[in-house]
Amino acid sequence: MNDLKPYQKPSVTLTAGARFIRGFTRIGAVIAVLTAVIGVPASIVAGINSYNSAVDKHEAARCIARLARSGVTFKRKYDYSSDLDYDVGECSSGYRFSYNSVAQVIAIADAPVPTFVTSDGVSNLGIGLMITGIIAVVAYLGFWCIGWLCAGFTRDA
Repeated sequence: MNDLKPYQKPSVTLTAGARFIRGFTRIGAVIAVLTAVIGVPASIVAGINSYNSAVDKHEAARCIARLARSGVTFKRKYDYSSDLDYDVGECSSGYRFSYNSVAQVIAIADAPVPTFVTSDGVSNLGIGLMITGIIAVVAYLGFWCIGWLCAGFTRDA
């Protein structure tokens, strides 16, 4: 029983090349996390803004349709243009529909109110998250590759 010794952790040191790879991998991981921390909230905000824009557009169309049904006639913005000026009365977002006829604006107003799924909110959110993920993975793998390349030029004794 005298030959039993307490466990001692082996003292294996990393080579210079392994330290390069480990260091650059850590840098890549930090940059990937920063990309995700910035990209995910930005994608969420872009999706919400897109949804809010669709709802505002629908509300403006409802306002213009209400005026059109009450007998208001809309003038042209310019004498030489066929664009109609919908900025009358309490409707203030008519600039979105200047290229649309009154019938088209009424059709937009009669459509159901957009939801997050039916607006562009979901696609903007998905595209933003996908781009964020791709950039994070590329950053991590790119820094790992740089470390791997630098490790090849180290001299280990």
